[in-house]
Parts: sequence; C-alpha cells; structure tokens
Amino acid sequence: MKHSHRMVILIFFILVAGCGNLSKPKLIDKEKNYGTEGESLSIFHRVAEGDGGLGLKFPGFIISIENACRENIKKDNIFESINDEYFHGNKEYQRSVYRILDDCKRMFISHLVEYRIDPYKGYIKEDIFYNAYDKCFDPTDAYLKGLLKLDELRNRIFINDSEAPYTHVFLYCMGWNTDQQESIRNYNSLFSQIIKENREGANFRPLFIGISWPSEWRSNFLGGFISVISYGAKADDADEVGLVWVNKILWDILVPVKETKHIPLIVVGHSFGARAVTRAVFSNGLITIPAGKRTLGIHPKKESDIDLVIGLQGAFSIRRFIQEDGEEGSPYSEFVKDKQVKKLVFTWSKYDFANPIAKFFTGASHIGGMYGHEVSLDHQDTFDHYKIEVESEPCNYDVLVKEVQRERGEKIKEEMKLEWNDSFQHPEKISIVDASELIKNKPYGKGGNAHSDIYTPGIANFMWNCIHNIENVRD
Repeated sequence: MKHSHRMVILIFFILVAGCGNLSKPKLIDKEKNYGTEGESLSIFHRVAEGDGGLGLKFPGFIISIENACRENIKKDNIFESINDEYFHGNKEYQRSVYRILDDCKRMFISHLVEYRIDPYKGYIKEDIFYNAYDKCFDPTDAYLKGLLKLDELRNRIFINDSEAPYTHVFLYCMGWNTDQQESIRNYNSLFSQIIKENREGANFRPLFIGISWPSEWRSNFLGGFISVISYGAKADDADEVGLVWVNKILWDILVPVKETKHIPLIVVGHSFGARAVTRAVFSNGLITIPAGKRTLGIHPKKESDIDLVIGLQGAFSIRRFIQEDGEEGSPYSEFVKDKQVKKLVFTWSKYDFANPIAKFFTGASHIGGMYGHEVSLDHQDTFDHYKIEVESEPCNYDVLVKEVQRERGEKIKEEMKLEWNDSFQHPEKISIVDASELIKNKPYGKGGNAHSDIYTPGIANFMWNCIHNIENVRD
C-alpha cells in the first residue's frame, strides 16, 4: 500500500474516532430555543456565560437585549398596544412605527447584570440577576419574563440609592456594528473618562445604565459587505429598541428616580445608539405594555423630565425634528410643545464619513453628519450652531475643550444666535455642535473614518461642560 493511501486511511480513522468526542458550546441548548446560536449571534450574550471575563470597571447596570422569532419567545400581540391617538392623525409617523414593530423577529431582554463594589473584597462584583440562558431557566414566555424582571431592576436601583444616594443618572446606548463585548469596552472607555474628568470629588456618585443590543450582522463569506446590507435592518432594530425597551427603562424607572431624588438625568447615544435613545425620549405614552395582571404605567408628561440628551455623531435623519418634513412623519417635531427635555445637543464632524455615506443609500441627512448640518442651517428657528475650540499640549495626543463658540458663516443668522452657556436656558433650540477638532482620528478596526473617535478626555470634557451648564439651569 502506498504511503499516501496509508495517510488518507489514518486521517479517516482519526476523524471517525474523534466524532464521538466533539464538544458543543456551553449555552447551545438555550440558544437553540431562541435561535441565537452560532458565532454571529452569540456575540450579543457573552456576559451570560458568567465567566467574569467582561464587565464594567465601575458600579452600574447592563441591560442586554437580543432578538428572536416571535414564537420562540412567545411575543404575543397582547403584550403591546400602540396608542393611535399619539399620532394626532400623522399617517406617515403612524405607518413608520407600525412597520418597525411588524417584524417576524422581536427584541426581548435576555439578561440583566449589576456591577457593584464588594464591600468585603474591595473589587467590582458581577451579579447576573436575570439570565434567560441559565441551565435551569424555563424558556417558555421568555418575552414576558424579561419584561417582569424590570421590576427587580427598579427595586435594586432604589435600594442602592437608599444606602448611598445617587447624584446623577446616566443612560448610555452604543451604535451600529457593536457587539456586547465591544459595547462594554466602550462604556468603560466613555464613562471612565467621565469619572476621570469629574471635578465634583466624592460628591459624584452616578447611576449608570448601559444598553447592549444586537446591532450588527456578521458573515465570513461576505465580510465587510454584510454591514452595508444590514443598514436598513439595523436602523429599524435601533428604533425598535428605543420604542419599546429603552422607552420603558427610561420612563418607568429612570425618570421616577430623577424626580424622587431631584438629580439630573443625562441620556447619551452614539450613532445608532443616538437613534435608539431619541426614539425612547420622544415615545412616552406611544406604546402600552401590559405585564401580567398589571400594566407598566405611562409616565405623566411634565416639563423637563429629562435634563440633557447628548447625541454623539447621531445616525438618524435630522428631519425627525422638522415639522412636516421627511418620510418618517417628523416624529420628534413636537419636542418644543412637549417640553420634556431641558436641552438637546448633537455633535457632528467633517471627519465622520459614516453619516454622510448614509445619504447615498437612504437619502437621509443624518444629524451627526455634514448633510444634517447643512439642513439645519435652513431651520435656524429650531437649531443653533456652535463650534468646539480645543487646547493641547506638545507631548500629549489628547486635546481638551478650550471653549464652545458660536459658529460663523455666510448662512448663519447672527441675530438668532445665542452664546453657548445662554443656549441652555432655551430648550426650544437644539444645539448642533461642530466637534471636528475633537472627533478627527480614525480608530483601528472601525469604519467611517473618525465616526467612532469619541472615547477621549476631550469628549468627556465637552460632556461635563454640558452637564454643568444644565445644572446651572436647574439651580
């Protein structure tokens, strides 16, 4: 027998013998229940494995949202009631919302995690207090079970506050093509910079809530092209996350914390994360979700329920804010009448290539890109315009905010412009901020040129500038 034949036979027997010892992923049985198995979907529940390899570096909560076929999570129509009177006859707005929610797959809460300081060992402890991937978890009615578990999230927040009162509430959401592992890393970068830039000393004890959601498709065969294909689906997913889950977390849990404690509530989103959080901000009362024998109530609208919304390179059409403009029915155009947000601030950068490219695929002028900026110049009754000036040191890559100036230019109507600090006294005007001096470097492994250059001391510096300005208004 030839040597080559012997080798083929040997390899065959090795493969046959090895088949009996093939391993399978740890969570595969539960993953198959929801249809979340495989390399491209397991990236959104890495924390659920409970190996402690991922987590926040500071106290806070991670809300993990995934999507599954309706029948796999028992997402019945009884769990959702759209209040049609909310649309006030706006058919485009109504059609847009119904289309987003009329998907064969729907979002559900798959796990909830708290990170807190262990008083005995002195390190950050991970506590997965709800996990749809637990070995003994009954996956029946996973949608309802995740919904009901929001009660424990609320209880934990209020118990923590009673032991050591919160000073600020922060809700963060990341954007497109960001798996759970990267989301947590990004939250650690963003909020660690906020903590580092804090000038309030021991008086700063924030409540941090971070959202993890299935924001990307992956394919070994299609490579990066899959991202282009996924744009429309992921845009709708971001809207759904905002309409349903971030909406409930914001209005049923965080706004009551803010109002009970009289502390500022700050909402921050990057890219599609800004799309999700703004949907939540402007959807209070749009959807009623019964939970078992009771209903998670609609929070009564009051002035300035939310102190500050910051959109970093927001990936949604600026026409959402412009009355009777755009194909989505201008869902945010009533923000002046509602008076629920004390201040809206959005950055854009000439070095961001991701947001401008979207215009060629969808026609949308994103608020975080140069085309959105151009549209805003035609609506200066709604938008104010500013530019960040920075200062730097010779041997330091990082820059800090020197000041935020009024933008100058041919189209700027000087008589309508407010100084930066004064603008926080005017919730009826949205601040569009040219952050090109801050957001200009290209991170490795991320598309869109400088679209994701937000994990810096300069951005934290700018955000504190906004927070202090809004706190001055509160006083």
